[in-house]
Amino acid sequence: MSGRASCERSPIGMWNATCTACPDAVPTGGDHLMGAREPQGSMLEDWLARDGTILRASPAQDTALGLAPGAAAGRPWSLIYPLAARERLETLFALTGPWPQVLALELRCAGAALLPVTAVIERVEDPLAGPCLRLFKWPRGGMIDAVERLAEENEVIASILATSDDAGWCMEWAEPVDLSAPEQETIRQVFENGPRWRFCNDAMARLYRTPPGRDFNELPVHETFPRTPENEDFVRRLVRASFDVTASPSHDLRYDGVWIEVENDVRGHIRGNRLTRMWGTVRDVSKHARRAAVLRDEIEALEAVLTALPDAVLVIDRAGHLLRTNLAAEELLSLATDAYATRELGDYIELPLPLEALFEAAAGRLPGHPDRTWTVEPLRSETGVRAEMQARPLRLRETECLVLSLRLKRGPALAGAPAGRIARFRAER
Repeated sequence: MSGRASCERSPIGMWNATCTACPDAVPTGGDHLMGAREPQGSMLEDWLARDGTILRASPAQDTALGLAPGAAAGRPWSLIYPLAARERLETLFALTGPWPQVLALELRCAGAALLPVTAVIERVEDPLAGPCLRLFKWPRGGMIDAVERLAEENEVIASILATSDDAGWCMEWAEPVDLSAPEQETIRQVFENGPRWRFCNDAMARLYRTPPGRDFNELPVHETFPRTPENEDFVRRLVRASFDVTASPSHDLRYDGVWIEVENDVRGHIRGNRLTRMWGTVRDVSKHARRAAVLRDEIEALEAVLTALPDAVLVIDRAGHLLRTNLAAEELLSLATDAYATRELGDYIELPLPLEALFEAAAGRLPGHPDRTWTVEPLRSETGVRAEMQARPLRLRETECLVLSLRLKRGPALAGAPAGRIARFRAER
């Protein structure tokens, strides 16, 4: 019985009725290098043992390389494989998958010429030699080269994604999502049409605290992306943006039970109003969200304190423009909050010295010494009241500013004011 037969346990088949995948397929008779059934036919084929020996080779390959039939079997790889090819083949013994592999190689002919080939390689087990590589080769050219190029490009892209520090993912559905359905029905399908992970890299597994020994790609999608109101809103934004968004927030669950705030860059593969897959990157922004919440609380507290101060506080730039005021300043100077930004300090207070000199005086204050105090009169006051003003320099967003504080002056400064007016100003303070 000769030629190729079949065996359901062998991905390639049988040569001379000897199955290369069955553990009981022990060659009979002679040395194991030569006693195994030899590859037949016109295929360029060989078996490479892990110890660097050519276990066997087809007569067609020996002939194509200018060797006598059977001359390559039992010889070192270096007989027909140059160094670059040997180095690439050696790495395949440590590869766990996927199989088969497609590589572009060169073979060395008997006359030292090189024969470019494309090889389809599978990993097989020889009962005596152990793990081996079985190579089927074709001279370069035709569709097999396109397969090799695609395999190489896939390897490069997969390596980039796998080693990236950015958490990358791709999700597919058992049944494509119908984007022509009503919005809420589309959202339901995203969660219920059999979503599964097509690809997630190691950074994704680390981000979601994948349990040891578990493959994130095999875990259910709903365990990290459950159907919650927040995630329904996230999908709603995707639908409305035709699955093309950047930095879209979602609320995800890690495997250690902790909810995290994340941002997603998402793209979708849509054909005929059917969403078959979507992919993207995800960033954990939980610490930034917590920090932003703390800053918001601090800002609200500072604004409340500033509003409650009895002294009027104003911030001006070198041109005298009002940049910030508190409630006491608005009451003392009769400021309209929607109009004062277009006015200048000189419109509200009669300054005791030119503005530039006021900046210089504030900048010349010595640490540990009391602030200089000026008496000023609000121009819009109907009572003739006066206030004590102090100034300190401030740099606000690369702009030189002054912070002015005005305290209503008591006693003789209010001598000419009616009693009702005095009481009202004191009450306001």
